[in-house]
Amino acid sequence: MSRWHAQQWTVVEAIERPPAAAVTALAGFATTQIADCGGPVGVVGPGLGRIAGGAEFCGPAVTVWTKPGDILFMLKMPDVTQPGDVVAVDGGGRADAAVLGDIIAGALARKGVVGVVVDGAVRDVEGIDEVGLPTFARSTYPATGSNEGPGAINVPVQVGGVVVHPGDVVRGDASGVVVVPREHLDTVIALTRTVEQREVAWRQAVADGVSIAAATGADAIIDERGNAAATPLP
Repeated sequence: MSRWHAQQWTVVEAIERPPAAAVTALAGFATTQIADCGGPVGVVGPGLGRIAGGAEFCGPAVTVWTKPGDILFMLKMPDVTQPGDVVAVDGGGRADAAVLGDIIAGALARKGVVGVVVDGAVRDVEGIDEVGLPTFARSTYPATGSNEGPGAINVPVQVGGVVVHPGDVVRGDASGVVVVPREHLDTVIALTRTVEQREVAWRQAVADGVSIAAATGADAIIDERGNAAATPLP
């Protein structure tokens, strides 16, 4: 876990967010489809998933780095968020000090935040469920660590091994969390739409009685590579 950040004590309030229509388009896809698209997508590492609140979210990232276990800059986050935002928290993965509870979650929800993803621990799970704010994290822990800083807001952070910049789009659902860089959003949407269309075709073929191996092309690959392997070398 990182106890320091090169931009600690920085608070950036104005960030560039992607067009709302593009965020809405990405929200129409599952994280699995986005992860499969082959584009510039960051897939958050295992061990970070839904803890409380709603089941999914999608929105531009408002980022915060905090000294692991410290809540000082978390208390500032409601002041810098807008409706539709996702708060991405780099808490260094610390498991024994919560950086988010139901009071902060409630303040964020009242500002229109649609999700929170925390590389670290959260608490007050029942309260967050009542608030309804989709909250993804590594773990729960009943105590906080400190409230003295340092921290930094709207700087590059790392969540689950993925770098997140302010304005990147973060999508979370039951399968996990993905991050799409703001500058590549249109490309990823187009690639993911192709994945969706391919999956629709597979499902229809299987419904029509075609085997899944044939529908997905697995049979063709097995035959091609099997024949190549069986061909004697000259």
